Formats: sequence, structure tokens, C-alpha cells
Amino acid sequence: MAMRPSGDAGDAGDAGDAWSADPADEADLPWVSVRPDNGPSRALLIKGSPLIAIGAVRMGLMMAKGRGTSAGSGTTGLVIGILAVVFPLLWVGALNGLRWANAGIRLADGVLTVNDRWNRKVLHAPVSSLTGLHTLRAPIDGPHTSRIVITSRAHRPVLVDPRLWDAEGLRELWQHLGLPLQDHGFLTWPLLKKRFPGIPTPWRHVHIVLSTLLIVLGCIAYIALIVNLPFLL
Repeated sequence: MAMRPSGDAGDAGDAGDAWSADPADEADLPWVSVRPDNGPSRALLIKGSPLIAIGAVRMGLMMAKGRGTSAGSGTTGLVIGILAVVFPLLWVGALNGLRWANAGIRLADGVLTVNDRWNRKVLHAPVSSLTGLHTLRAPIDGPHTSRIVITSRAHRPVLVDPRLWDAEGLRELWQHLGLPLQDHGFLTWPLLKKRFPGIPTPWRHVHIVLSTLLIVLGCIAYIALIVNLPFLL
């Protein structure tokens, strides 16, 4: 594929020299589709399923029989206690199902499209407008993983987590795009936004303390609701 210098990295800030595909060659690009990879989360659920099952039964029995000075709620408490553990798993399964059905990265007719789990196009740009691929390590990921930023002159940067996508499909996609690759090392979230203006970042990762606090409060409220629900019905 013929390549030509584009002069700057567009939204990539100081990403250095960038190159873009010759529009005349876009018709020669193959069709590539990258599917989501739910394997890591599925494997975690499978490994934890025995503990989850035991926890669900124990929760149901505790609510049915009561504990200490707390009266039990019989069969209703047993059912609600089990469902209290099952419901979050169903929620996670539904989100994974949405992602498998809707999310995707597709190269077709010289256009790169990235869809999220809600089937929204977070990127839809001609290959000729792409300026580069940039690897980086985010604060939440640890030292042995990296994310990829796709920059474009026609669209704001997009952050891709390779762990959530089929690895072989991604390798094929990057190979066919032929974009320059630059490693930025470790970047804090503020520095990431400064380096790539306009890039969407996960709110729960950027505000890790606040999101953790909200999760803890939500769990407490959820447990309180479940414990009292049998007596409200």
C-alpha cells in the first residue's frame, strides 16, 4: 500500500511525524472484521461459579431461617436471597451479550468503523484520514498491559483496549492499515487527555476514588434492600 507523509498527527498532539494512506489505494484494502472477546470475563465467571453458587445458597438459607435476633422470612427469603446473588450475574451476562451482538471494529470500503456495545459509532473515518496508532499504559491497567489510541484528522481520538477484542483480528487489522506506531509509555489520565485532546476516557477509571465510593454505597443499599424486601412483599 502506498503511503505518504501527512505533515502532522492531527488530534494526536505531539505524536510526531504521521503518515496516511493514499486515497487511490483505499479500494485495494481488504475487508476486516474484529469481534469482541468476552473470554476473560467468561473465564472469570466460570472459575468463580462454585463460590458464587455456595454464596447464593448460604444467603438464601440465612434469609429463610434468620440469624440472631433477626427473624427469618421462610421460602420468600430463600428465593430472594438466591436471586440477590444471581441478578448481578445476569446483569453482567446481559452487558456481555450486548457487547457481543453490537460491538465491533470493521474495515470496509476504505473506511474504519468502531462500534461500542450500544451500537454507537465511536469512530467512522476514511483510512486516508487516519494519522497513526499510539500505544500507552493507563494507570488502572498495571505494567504489563497497554491500550491503543487511533488518531485521525477527521475524528477525535479513540481509545481501544486490546484485551476486549480478538487478538488475531486486531493484528490483521493493524497490518492492513499500515499506520505508524508510536509508544508513549505510562500516561496518567490528565496527561492522556492533554496528549490526545478530545479523547473519551472511562469515567470510572478516571475518577477511581469516587467511583469506588459509589460502588460501595450502592452495594450497601442493595444488601439493605434485599434483606428487607421479604418483609415488604
